[in-house]
Amino acid sequence: MAHLPTITYERYGLTGNPFRDLASDSLEDVALFHVNQDTDQSLRTIKDEILDKENRAVVAIIGELGAGKTERLRVTAAEAKEEHAFCVYFDITEKTTGALRGLALEFRKSAQESGLLKTFGAPGWYKGIQGLEKLKDENYDTAEAGHAIARALSESAPSFLLLNDLHNLIDTREVDSFAKVLQEVTDAIKPGVLVMFTCYTSYLAWLTVNHPALAQRINRKFLLKRFSDDEAALLLAKKLLVKRVVEDLDPTYPFDSEAVGALNRAAGGNPRRLLELADLAIEYALAHRAYRVDAEMIRTVAPTQPDSVPGVTVTPPTPAAPIRPGTPPPKPTYLESGSSAPSG
Repeated sequence: MAHLPTITYERYGLTGNPFRDLASDSLEDVALFHVNQDTDQSLRTIKDEILDKENRAVVAIIGELGAGKTERLRVTAAEAKEEHAFCVYFDITEKTTGALRGLALEFRKSAQESGLLKTFGAPGWYKGIQGLEKLKDENYDTAEAGHAIARALSESAPSFLLLNDLHNLIDTREVDSFAKVLQEVTDAIKPGVLVMFTCYTSYLAWLTVNHPALAQRINRKFLLKRFSDDEAALLLAKKLLVKRVVEDLDPTYPFDSEAVGALNRAAGGNPRRLLELADLAIEYALAHRAYRVDAEMIRTVAPTQPDSVPGVTVTPPTPAAPIRPGTPPPKPTYLESGSSAPSG
């Protein structure tokens, strides 16, 4: 009995499916696949001021699930590494217990990697961080903890404190204590320090009501917008390029322009969902021995075109001026995106 020849991705000039792995393990890969939007231009200005020790800043990155919040932090971490700046990245998950203790451990790890901890000595601020590593529960002195962290960041400037998915603290006993620590940090940091965190809009609304003093100290709030078709095409092209073995093909081949637009609409402009659907579409095309992925195939693998994706529903942002200390607590509609217009 004759066997049909195996259809491979060589049909599309590829070595394999470029959309199979949605997460990148290396900081270099994150920077490679990142698609810059207007928000990134504003962040670039802020980060340059930090690296030059001209200013200090507290920044919130807000968006729905898969919008690119974590990616912005990881791009920032990669840039900090390239500039030999001190950087502490802390990923807060639903399983995180003892957030402050975990953060202190990340400070130690970063100090070791950057060469600040030596066999016969450590920076003066490290003793305060060591104290936080030994915490047993959430009943700690928030002022003392905040000052210890602020000192570590200020004396290591230029420095970056990157807190991912802060909303995961909302159901923990530590949510209020950690917010108070952050308020102390934002009060005490010096020029050359950037504190940046990501969260859902619902958490920022909660923070505004329950910890208005901290909310007022956030200098900039960026709500990530959804991808345009051009931005979607660029992300697909970046992913495809890594697996491309045939030159002189259209950057998004086997997806034609109509297919890219259909993909982006089906994904609701959400980057993560876009890659998930691209994975399904290219697998479908391969299974059906098609030489292109067209809009009809997209409608087959993704028949619905939702306005949002699983996670947190985000309404279109309304431009607003940065919030400064001393102003009344804003309402949850104060989110800003980019410098003066909705941006990503």
